[in-house]
Amino acid sequence: MTDPAITGYDSFDAELLAKIDGEKLSVGYHNPFLVSDPGLIWLVLKGSVDIYAVPLTDGAVAGTGQHLMRVSEGELIFGMPAIPDDTVADGRSQIGLRAVATMGTELFRARRSDIEQDDFDLIVVDWIDRWIAALAEIVAPVGGPRPTGYLEAEPDIAFTAGAVLTPQRGDTIWVTLDAGYATAIGRWRLTEDTAGIPLPLAGNMWLACESDCRLTGAYTPTALFRGMLWASLDSFHLAVMQVIARQREEAGASETSRLERKAGANRATFNASLRRIGGILTGPEAEGTVTGTAATGDPLFDAASLVAQAAGITLTPPTDDTDAAPRLLSDIVRRSHIRVRRVVLFDDWYRRDNGPLLAYRAADNRPVALLPDGVDRYVMADPADSTRRPVTAALADSLSGEAHVFYRPFPARAMRVREVFAFGLRGLRRDMATIVMMGILAGLIALATPIATGQIFASIIPRADIPGHLTIIAGLVLAALGTATFTVTRSFAVLRVQTRMDASIQTAVWDRLLALPVPFFREYSSGDLADRANGINAIRELLSGTIMQSVMTVLFSLFSLLLLFWYSWKLAFIALAIVAVLLGASLTIALAMVPLQREMIGRGGRIEGLIFQLLTGLSKLRISASEPRAFAKWAEQFGITKEITYKARKLAAIQAVITALFPLLASIVLFASISYLLKGGEQGEGGFGIGDFLAFNAAFGQFSAAMVGLLGTVSVLIAIVPLYERVRPILETVPEITDGKADPGAIDGTVEFSRVVFRYNPETPPIIDGVSLTIDSGSYVAFVGASGSGKSTLVRLVLGFEQPEAGGVYIDGKDISGLDMQAVRRQIGVVLQNGRIMSGSIFDNIVGSLPLTIDDAWEAARMAGFDQDVEAMPMGMHTVLSEGAGTLSGGQRQRLMIARALVHKPRILILDEATSALDNRTQEVVNASLARMNMTRIVVAHRLSTIQNVDRIFVMRQGRVVEQGDFNALMALNGEFAELARRQLV
Repeated sequence: MTDPAITGYDSFDAELLAKIDGEKLSVGYHNPFLVSDPGLIWLVLKGSVDIYAVPLTDGAVAGTGQHLMRVSEGELIFGMPAIPDDTVADGRSQIGLRAVATMGTELFRARRSDIEQDDFDLIVVDWIDRWIAALAEIVAPVGGPRPTGYLEAEPDIAFTAGAVLTPQRGDTIWVTLDAGYATAIGRWRLTEDTAGIPLPLAGNMWLACESDCRLTGAYTPTALFRGMLWASLDSFHLAVMQVIARQREEAGASETSRLERKAGANRATFNASLRRIGGILTGPEAEGTVTGTAATGDPLFDAASLVAQAAGITLTPPTDDTDAAPRLLSDIVRRSHIRVRRVVLFDDWYRRDNGPLLAYRAADNRPVALLPDGVDRYVMADPADSTRRPVTAALADSLSGEAHVFYRPFPARAMRVREVFAFGLRGLRRDMATIVMMGILAGLIALATPIATGQIFASIIPRADIPGHLTIIAGLVLAALGTATFTVTRSFAVLRVQTRMDASIQTAVWDRLLALPVPFFREYSSGDLADRANGINAIRELLSGTIMQSVMTVLFSLFSLLLLFWYSWKLAFIALAIVAVLLGASLTIALAMVPLQREMIGRGGRIEGLIFQLLTGLSKLRISASEPRAFAKWAEQFGITKEITYKARKLAAIQAVITALFPLLASIVLFASISYLLKGGEQGEGGFGIGDFLAFNAAFGQFSAAMVGLLGTVSVLIAIVPLYERVRPILETVPEITDGKADPGAIDGTVEFSRVVFRYNPETPPIIDGVSLTIDSGSYVAFVGASGSGKSTLVRLVLGFEQPEAGGVYIDGKDISGLDMQAVRRQIGVVLQNGRIMSGSIFDNIVGSLPLTIDDAWEAARMAGFDQDVEAMPMGMHTVLSEGAGTLSGGQRQRLMIARALVHKPRILILDEATSALDNRTQEVVNASLARMNMTRIVVAHRLSTIQNVDRIFVMRQGRVVEQGDFNALMALNGEFAELARRQLV
């Protein structure tokens, strides 16, 4: 019989254990043992045991193990048979299980037949359910297919082909296939040959119906009562061991493949380096060879790298510790923090400059890079066979009809306007050179007018030289044609520069906005932020147009100024003095306008924010008859803005008057100066004739016109100052950087707070004050407490929107400060009380941009208790909603947002007072759906009636957890929670 010493363990039923004939063992990591005898069991009395899959040779451990699970105190280990190792053909090798205990662990080893007695019904059910749940985590990790329904403990249930079924959270269902074909966890095929043999499903395990099928489900007590459990458990153990062996084989193959890819990439890099060195003597590499990037062995990544390199983007290669290189484009762009857009290739797309494209061959869906080669030509680079071919009509027809465009982001650091402008000019060197060259040529040709004027009055007219006159006229006509040609060429180049700058900067700005940390958005209203974001585009427009004009102005003025000095250096200096006075006066006025423009632009942003808020709350304004007060609020701000605008326009009018008077005043000064110089004899004796003066005056006209244009440029540059001050927060705020942070993979859903302290303002008391708690995977918890107690702040900390001042927040045991939080948030569904509905159909609101079907939307609607409301609408899922969804009731809006959060089957669901507007019947439907979900559910609630069925309730006060437990336990405690409940019942 059993050792009497075990009767001292309160966690076990000593009376039942006394019926087991076994022995107690004291073990540790120094004496591991095999658990390969199906006839034995090991009960963990104290401590814990880690189970490893190890290779065996002649029954002895022959290599390193793969960790599978940890068995804790109160749990049972069942012996599982060792199976042959198919990767070794010596007939002596096997895969078995090895147990390694922590120090101080105590076990009770016995025969399994002892617990097959009828006296052990209840305790055996718990042991088996926990054991199968642990094995389920091994054979079916998180990340399986999206379930379409749940398995029930009911007989003969019919399911259609394509159904994906999973047990509800915490259930173990023994499934028997009565008819049809099905596959469990993608590995075990159930057919008529396996009919009648129950298969246990728990945790993340799933069953996919390959055809219409009929299933019978039973809980563990029922399977035990019917006498089918132990034989089915043996079959399950054998199947699990086969999966474990297959996983080891796949892991080994994956590691071999990774090493081969790494070696291949190293060889390709080495060969490319040799080709570049050889190219020093032999010239460029022969056409037809792909160069420029080191191959990784992944055709998709290599093709994307070529496209990215042409677009000025650096892709992050797959890390060496991954099992496989990224196979989806979304994985590549997510890892590299860039954005892509899908485009359609039609007609003669390859004869236009569409930028570098990632496309696919229609025959085998092989990725290729389409790279511009000049203005109207493309080449196709295929990394798979290292070829590069010009794109012809026939080659274009061999491609699929879609491609992807890559968009270059801003660097993940603070940016200045100069850097933004340089960012937009990348790849435009040829167009900029064209603009400068055309400006030089046009400036040189412009000298023909003053020179011809001087010649006509100096020699042609006095001598009545009609042939010479006609020659000059012909020359001026040719000069005009040349100027027109150069101007048209320059205009097209400017248009290309502005268009491509707009495309690159605008996309980078919105990418930057989407990547900014959440606390940034607390500081600005939506309208004000939109106005600031548009300010970047305004600066771009001003800079692109202004810089081009400045280049032309400087070139024109330079040649005209040289011509002035050619004719008379003294008059040239006088002309410079006149222009300096004009520039000084205008610059003074422009500087005086800067404070007014700063105030005007700032108030304009505040008005945009106010207008957005008023339009958003227009229905509430009408209900409360507050339209006059809203108008008065807007009119006050608008009136002040117009007063400032009036002052600025007065200064602008003064500047316009000075600019208009400048030619007349300059002519007066020049005539007076030449008169003075001629009277003094300084320009006499034929040194400066009438023709020279007229030529000088014409050149001065060109120079002064250029200076007036330059003055406008300077005024625009000064006006950029207040615009830059508005957009500086967007450019200087560092985005949420995920480089170097770990990919969380598929999360399990365990959330832990460890001594977390947080405050929004360093000068205020902490909102969260030393909170430590753990939310187990798959559990259903609620946070309650008075307003301001810190409930919603805990939610923001889980989402990574805020960083704790002290302590840490952990998901699956990993500190979120070291995780890629964007990857984490993609696996979290969030519903807020004040969430908004976007304009579009109900389907669009539920699915969003996810690649899901209308069936997925209906399933999410059913889980949220929203399906009947949608069915009652005229167009069902395609019913169009306006922004804000004023046609829906408050409860319908909340259920729609719950469906939106559920549609992508998140691992963690957060409901922040998201059911406050639901009636009791709908609340019951939603609660029942939430209770069945196999995910972690976190609820922030004020209505305590909505959380009666949660696993645990945390009661918060002043940033601390003051009570915790389930609903009944807290009510029995008669503490703060009970007082809250009584107040709601009154």
